[in-house]
Amino acid sequence: MKIIILSHKRSLNKAEGLIEAYKDQEIYLVSDISPNKERRPFFKNVKSFVSKGFDPVHITSNITTCDKIYTVSENLLPLQSQLESFYGIDNISPFAAEVLSNKQYFDDYCRTIGLEDFVPKSITPTFHSQLEIFSNKEIFTKPDIGTGTNVFLPDTDQNIPKIEYRRWNNYHHFLKFLKNTNFHNDFFNYNKSGIQNERFNYKSCKTMVQEYFFSEEPCLIPVGYVKNGIVNNICYLKTTKVNYGDLLDPLLTPIELHNKSRTSDIGKDLAVWSVKNEEVLPERHEKMQFFLQTLIDNLKIQDMIFVGPDFHISKGKLIAIDFNPRPGQFMNILNKLNGNTIFPDILSERTVEIKNQLLWGCAMLKPGVIKSINNLNSVEKYLNLYNTKLETNMVIPEFQNLQNKDFTVNLNILGKNEQELFTNYKNVNQLLQKCITY
Repeated sequence: MKIIILSHKRSLNKAEGLIEAYKDQEIYLVSDISPNKERRPFFKNVKSFVSKGFDPVHITSNITTCDKIYTVSENLLPLQSQLESFYGIDNISPFAAEVLSNKQYFDDYCRTIGLEDFVPKSITPTFHSQLEIFSNKEIFTKPDIGTGTNVFLPDTDQNIPKIEYRRWNNYHHFLKFLKNTNFHNDFFNYNKSGIQNERFNYKSCKTMVQEYFFSEEPCLIPVGYVKNGIVNNICYLKTTKVNYGDLLDPLLTPIELHNKSRTSDIGKDLAVWSVKNEEVLPERHEKMQFFLQTLIDNLKIQDMIFVGPDFHISKGKLIAIDFNPRPGQFMNILNKLNGNTIFPDILSERTVEIKNQLLWGCAMLKPGVIKSINNLNSVEKYLNLYNTKLETNMVIPEFQNLQNKDFTVNLNILGKNEQELFTNYKNVNQLLQKCITY
């Protein structure tokens, strides 16, 4: 069997589980860079093919046949659709690819297929009066492509974004900010033309505005796959965020910290953890599965691994935010910590058994300059492979989160249930803190 995996440089880590599962097959990795096989040894048996502009003619002239295609960078889904058409694979239509690779299209499409009660009101504005649809409700601004770790607008700090991934009290609050920063005209001009970025293959990005729903509990995120048009959910993720500027308390659980995060304009993921399907209220599970199956039926998708949407829980309703038509980093870590069995089970249609639940959370460390580090070997097995290496004279910032690209110290914690995950998380964090002298 010949497999193609499409990935930008920024998403290479998300391909690990697929590559391990297909290690006995002929795998082509099509990317904008050749992977570092010393740093990521799972690429050693993969045939790397660099395609800077992801040109379909360039790809098909070098790879003449293919049986299956996966995308781990969602903005490349339209390319997957083109290639599937060339290779005679009936799976993702061009229309479905556009819907699933753009958050605004996703919201708009859900409203046309009877899922309007699940999705928030949203618009990609090109002039200010369009924002009046939100009345006096809270809103949220974000790019219409990419994930929460990426920003597009000029002069933006990923950790302290001016506009992207921010909550506003209402649209007046947002417009006042644009006026005070002299960015009013620029913002709407950018939204008329879009911003092209090489890291996203120059796909045009705009800023969408979405009605904001604070999740009264950690939000629920389905993880699963589509096989022959049928949605199969293998588990759920729960996630909680930390406010910008919050001093993290290692004695609080992620759920307790979630309850503190209501009012911040900027929030980033603090922790994500897995729970079994049966740990979710049956009526919620049924509603989320109805949403996903309705979406897949209407888009006529046959085969896909997915994570999402993030279902926020607000006044008894489930609000669907975004959808990732690809495996995520959490899924790859979970697979590895379960003996690399999850992806093979998915691909062979066996029942997926997750013996070890995972909590992937950022370390909650005291801010300051590291004077010395001792006994780090006591916690090394819990440290994520892609972490920043802790060293003397390094500055530990106040704002720590899973997406902080400047300071990434994330923990992989195993447990049998939610309470055990939280207990182990706090214990490991305290062990790590004891290794550091300021």
